[in-house]
Amino acid sequence: MITVLCVLLLVGGSVAGKAPNVVFIIADDLGWNDVGYHGSELKSPVLDKLASEGLRLERHYTQPECSTTRASLLTSRYIVRTGLQADVILNGGGMALPLNETLMTQYLKELGYSNYLIGKWHQGGNSWKETPLFRGFDYFYGYLGGQIHYFGHYHAKFGGHDFRKNYRDADGKFHEEILKKESGKYLTKLLTDEAIRVVEEHDQSKPMFLYFSIPNVHSPNQSPKGYNEKYSEGTGVTEFDRKQLAGNLGGLEESVHNLTEALKKSDMWENTMVVFLSDNGGCPEQLMSYGGHSNYPLRSGKTTLFEGALRTPAFVYGPIVDHLRGQESHGTFHVSDWFPTLHSIIKAKTGKTVKLVNPIDGVDNSAMILNNGPTKRTEMLHQLNLGNQAYRMGDYKIIVGDPGQYDGFKKTEGRPDIKIQYDEPEDFLGKLKCTLGLCGSFGDFIVDEDGANVRLYNVIEDPSETYNLAAKKPEIVKEMRARLEKFKEIVMPAQFNGKINAAHFKHNGGIWQPWKDDMEGVEINQRFLTKTEL
Repeated sequence: MITVLCVLLLVGGSVAGKAPNVVFIIADDLGWNDVGYHGSELKSPVLDKLASEGLRLERHYTQPECSTTRASLLTSRYIVRTGLQADVILNGGGMALPLNETLMTQYLKELGYSNYLIGKWHQGGNSWKETPLFRGFDYFYGYLGGQIHYFGHYHAKFGGHDFRKNYRDADGKFHEEILKKESGKYLTKLLTDEAIRVVEEHDQSKPMFLYFSIPNVHSPNQSPKGYNEKYSEGTGVTEFDRKQLAGNLGGLEESVHNLTEALKKSDMWENTMVVFLSDNGGCPEQLMSYGGHSNYPLRSGKTTLFEGALRTPAFVYGPIVDHLRGQESHGTFHVSDWFPTLHSIIKAKTGKTVKLVNPIDGVDNSAMILNNGPTKRTEMLHQLNLGNQAYRMGDYKIIVGDPGQYDGFKKTEGRPDIKIQYDEPEDFLGKLKCTLGLCGSFGDFIVDEDGANVRLYNVIEDPSETYNLAAKKPEIVKEMRARLEKFKEIVMPAQFNGKINAAHFKHNGGIWQPWKDDMEGVEINQRFLTKTEL
């Protein structure tokens, strides 16, 4: 009862009786140490200012990769329920967020919202039914895949055009425009300008949900001419990849500034809530053309099960949290918590609610967001796959099996070294290996009774995950592994990418687009807008 009263009181500080406008700004691969307010040498004055005027979420957790985080955010469910736990969704690979999943956008439509997606989708595009307008969005301006060339607007790794606009006309007919006419223009600015247009033209008789998911700072590290020098000046950055990242971060800064200023100028601002987050940690190694990111002092980065992949920069900004300006929340918040949290806030303001179709794993953390109260989350399932598992219970995190592709810390100028601590091996061969420096990265695991490699960390006392407690706390290992066994009851069979000839852009006019024929009775009106078309 106390929690409900707090929510009712505090949400009344915006506009009583009206559902709040909600804006998600999702950065791509932004590392913990890539923002100034975490001590980075890089410049991020816009993000620093907004974070200082809102509520910083210092224990905000995502999934290790972009498509899995978005799936968990949109469904409010652990990723193992969707079958996406084993691989990242690739263009033409056949994977997708299953159609039997009900998304937060579909629930928000029931609550009267108009939903806009500007930017990255990355939840599948094998069939039209997997695309945004058939998953609860009213408008889509962006790209279906996981990465994109910032100027050419083709998939940065595979090629194939992937920039489009989807909408329905007054008669409800679906339209797609392939936006080749914009080729050569800086994508981040195009997306930002479109988001601003949406804000300015939104029908304010309905609440707005804007899902603004831009490419920055995902690879390739591209930005307009002069950005690398402009945004690295005075930072002391000399490393090529880090300098490119500075320019890419500059593009993100300009985008966030321009969008938030447009929101403030609109009549909607007094009833708007802005959520900023990164979809996963940065890539500190030159991996798959990534590079330049830093998650220091968190260990490792994107694609792994260490904190550098899972714990990301995040904050809430706007009139709804004005009373919390400058505060930090250290309660645990998982990306799946966002819809149940928003649902509670909307219910408190309007009395409206929806009935959930599927069981969810997200928890209502509205008291944490609105009053910097304690978290309701007591556990998190990070991963439960054939080769690796990761689970959080209270202060402890366990990793079973392979933690990921690379290890270590990318420190930046002036930051002290962090060393992984190893207990001295008792056997002769083990001592010899460590003497020769061969304990190595990933050498801090212990072997459990069933032969599994196990790591146990107290991530509150040891956020850098430097000391494996598994040997000293076998009872906690046993309890957490038993809980992992219980979670196997909800695991769906894993999806994997394949090579599907019909899906390739070469067989679809040089464009990544749906290739499955599943739209019987639905008219698809597609136009190809070229540079010569006015």
